[in-house]
Amino acid sequence: MATKSLLLAALLVVISLAPHPAEADNKQPPLALVAGVVPCSAGSSINAAAVPPFPNAVVHMVCGGRVVAGTKADDGGAFTMNMGPATSSLLAPLLGNQCKVVVVTPLAACNASLASVTGTLAAPVQLLGVDSGSGSGGLGGLGGLIGLIGQIVGGLLGGILNIIPLPFSVV
Repeated sequence: MATKSLLLAALLVVISLAPHPAEADNKQPPLALVAGVVPCSAGSSINAAAVPPFPNAVVHMVCGGRVVAGTKADDGGAFTMNMGPATSSLLAPLLGNQCKVVVVTPLAACNASLASVTGTLAAPVQLLGVDSGSGSGGLGGLGGLIGLIGQIVGGLLGGILNIIPLPFSVV
């Protein structure tokens, strides 16, 4: 419970630091970008580097059960999704681990032998460079929280908040 309170406090700090469109110079919030490679495979925790890519797959970013962005992978299975400005309505589900990349195209489209696979290829996401482990240095998880805050502030100041999919699984 204490970690969630700290996370909420961190979110409020980050949001308060974010430039508001009404400010001078018309500064906009940074763009949130998701980039990755869709694997053409079934199973859990799929290593995208060890299997063929899924060319031309349609992928969606789903946060809190709502589609917030979508795109189509290229011939090599790579995709970049622009989720628009990193506003509080996007950051809240991201920080709450409520977002995932979902592949809409059936697996049979990349390999006919996968036609019998039931389920959807999906991957949770994380902010690039954030350690999702238990924290280090005896800080009881605060190290990961501090790193997360640093990453978000860096993204807010740098103009782009980079998000990556973790390994895909059929769910």
